Amino acid sequence: MLASGSATFCDGAAAPMHRLEARMPGSDDLVAGAPAWVDLTTTDLDGAIDFYTRVFGWTADRSADERYGGYTTFLLDGKRVAGAGSRSDDDPSPPHWSVYLLTWNAAATSERIAEAGGTVLFEPIDIPEMGVMGLAIDATGAVVGYWQPGGLPGFDAFDETGAATRFELAASDFDAAERFYAHAFHWDIEHGEGEPRYAVYRHAGRTFARILDAAELLGADLPPSWHVGFQVDDIEATVARAVAAGGTLVVPPWDVPDGRRAGLSDPSGAYFVVASPTAATSEPAASAASATPETAG
Repeated sequence: MLASGSATFCDGAAAPMHRLEARMPGSDDLVAGAPAWVDLTTTDLDGAIDFYTRVFGWTADRSADERYGGYTTFLLDGKRVAGAGSRSDDDPSPPHWSVYLLTWNAAATSERIAEAGGTVLFEPIDIPEMGVMGLAIDATGAVVGYWQPGGLPGFDAFDETGAATRFELAASDFDAAERFYAHAFHWDIEHGEGEPRYAVYRHAGRTFARILDAAELLGADLPPSWHVGFQVDDIEATVARAVAAGGTLVVPPWDVPDGRRAGLSDPSGAYFVVASPTAATSEPAASAASATPETAG
């Protein structure tokens, strides 16, 4: 997949996000509206490959096909877990991770996006032997991708150590975000308890993504955006590897009811979260509500 723009934020609300239930992705159990893929847009693809392989133990499969511009698929024990590509010369956005939601009909999704108040950035692109990709701005101003699977159904693995496990929209207009994703991607939304407000997309008892009411935390330097969390076994060890590989600790580790988190950026500045399902026994380093790049200073 190609990658495109968002900004940085941190997964952090006082109430827990239900942990994604494990499944083996495949054509028989793909869920429309659920995250199907994540990828990185970067200004230094070689540097990104070096960084993420060191931090998560991934291997990198870089395409030799000129049509894909060196697009790289990250593998975890041979399973596809994420991608990375170079930022185009005409793309002013900073390096970032993007989330793609699954659709069975990209053209119809484009129509629903417009009906729901979003903006389709370009008509869906047929990527040979892979699938169809679309990109849009949702009703809150966040960039979201969508993916109609072909040869690449999506993740081979997620919600396991070394793979993506958390997908969160930091929304400037919580109600507008709910309406948008309910219409454009047919989300069945359930509300959580606690502050800031949050809602989860659930299907058949599984939780796939979350919307966070971030109106009081966002600003000109921190616009609405989607954020990706990767599961790890040991937050502190992962942070140490990331810093040693040239990354930056943006939000120090903190405990939440369903685990432990930290916010990091790679050497080019792309922000991501690492998440452990087991909380540390020590006192929380920061409350979940306060743990954002902005408040971390």
